[in-house]
Amino acid sequence: MMKKRSGATVVIAAGCVAVLGMAGCSANGANATKTADGKPIVKVQVVKDARLGKMDKLGWVKDLEKACDCKIQWQETAANSWGQAKGAQLAAGDIADVTIGGYGTSDIAQYSSLFMDLTPHLKDMPNLSKAFKEEPYGQVVSTQADGKIQGSPNIAPTRESNSSNHLFINKTWLDKLGLPVPTTWDEYEAALKAFKTGDPNGNGKQDEIPLDLNAAGTDGFGMFSMNVFVTSLGIPLSSSAGGTIGMYAKDGVVKNYLQDERWKTTIQFLHRLWDDGVMSKDIFTHDWSQYTGTAKNDQKTAIVGSSIMWTPSDLFGNALGDQYITLPTLKASADQTEKTVWTFNGDDLKYQANKAVVKANPANPEATLKLVDAFYSPDMSVQMTYGEFGECVKKNGENDYTVLKPADKTKNAGDWMFSHALADGAPVYLSRSMKVYNENDEKETGVGVVDAVYAENYANMNMNTDVLYSNMPITQKQQETITANATGLNQMSMANFAKWVTEGGVEKDWDAYQQQLKDNKLEEDIKIQQEIYDSYKARMEKLGVDLNTLVGAQH
Repeated sequence: MMKKRSGATVVIAAGCVAVLGMAGCSANGANATKTADGKPIVKVQVVKDARLGKMDKLGWVKDLEKACDCKIQWQETAANSWGQAKGAQLAAGDIADVTIGGYGTSDIAQYSSLFMDLTPHLKDMPNLSKAFKEEPYGQVVSTQADGKIQGSPNIAPTRESNSSNHLFINKTWLDKLGLPVPTTWDEYEAALKAFKTGDPNGNGKQDEIPLDLNAAGTDGFGMFSMNVFVTSLGIPLSSSAGGTIGMYAKDGVVKNYLQDERWKTTIQFLHRLWDDGVMSKDIFTHDWSQYTGTAKNDQKTAIVGSSIMWTPSDLFGNALGDQYITLPTLKASADQTEKTVWTFNGDDLKYQANKAVVKANPANPEATLKLVDAFYSPDMSVQMTYGEFGECVKKNGENDYTVLKPADKTKNAGDWMFSHALADGAPVYLSRSMKVYNENDEKETGVGVVDAVYAENYANMNMNTDVLYSNMPITQKQQETITANATGLNQMSMANFAKWVTEGGVEKDWDAYQQQLKDNKLEEDIKIQQEIYDSYKARMEKLGVDLNTLVGAQH
């Protein structure tokens, strides 16, 4: 069981001149297809976390090159800079032999001719074929609307989180002020108001920010944002919005919470919190670094009372993280009959699509496919996720590993992992038969412990009918229609949301807003999403996938 969680090829110019015109060499070393000693060169574009250093300096890269008997020429781009580069590469039809973490389902649908269909090559890719056989949902998420497999996934079925969202509150502050752990909106509001005035961090200043969350964008909600509170009223959220905000599934039917009175009730609650002065004044405007930096503060004094993230230490830092506990879904009222649910993206956390794609016509196809298949061997999968053997991982035996605590005590486990590996962005297979013991999960703030708080909320969901899945393939025509409709609809809805939270007025504006949703063709988007959902569900059923079993939900 798994316990959770351009140094490129150098080609000597003089040598190239001497054999100019021969296969695998050119006047420009960057265009070479073989090294001077005849090894095939595979160009790999990697879109990576900013914390990760140069790829050719990572210890596990040598193991990867040995496995494919090739030389990897890395092209490295930070994730926050990829958008512009991606558009230019796709428009020019100029992509690397392999791209890791760069292209999604809609990119592949629109530029299908640029990407290789791996289906006929699976017979020569034993590691990937084994992954698909043992975990058929991995094949489901990798299959495009036309039936082609043009991307390989990240498969980690034993990853111990069903959501990226977890709601934290400062238990040290609650105890100091003599407050109970809140279970309802009213109790939560009372705690936040006490945080504002009671000097719970004890520094004699009124510097506490009772509630801070990731800023909602102008065109939709991301992770760790305010819309999660709608789950208190029984609306299950998923990571997939289908291009249009508000989409969700319930009992196999695609719906949109923007049309639901429960969304209006949620906005009224959020406006109450804003009027109380307990929300960060920057909650609509701060960027990611400001959001996380505020939570960490100086690593001596906590100033944020409640927030949402992956784990407390990831958001608040090692020194402050132990002050926080995880809250299950709050009830909107103590006497409500509607069952609470939570946000779910466990399908995407455990089965992520298109983590690696292959160019339709790579210079060295055999070596390229051999490289991609090597990603999915046990040893490479562990190292590409957690870091190299020795410094980051101890190999105890075949399929038996221990993820070590950070050697640098100034780094938390997340920062250490992301500075040594591709982490959950890697194209890998961490199988159920592998033993991966993670020393970093010994603390009560490990993600497995954090996520377990929501077990009762997930028991109120059927993962086969109440999830809008993250990796549903879409045709180019569907994508074009949804994109055209969603642009105006999303911007209008988010502008209204910000206004209603900060100024109020959702009650008087509600009926007119519902007409605006119709005018912006929301019903057409819902119909298309239902078609996409039904097609995806049919593929799941054909391969015998039961997500309640795969994610550990009990029904």
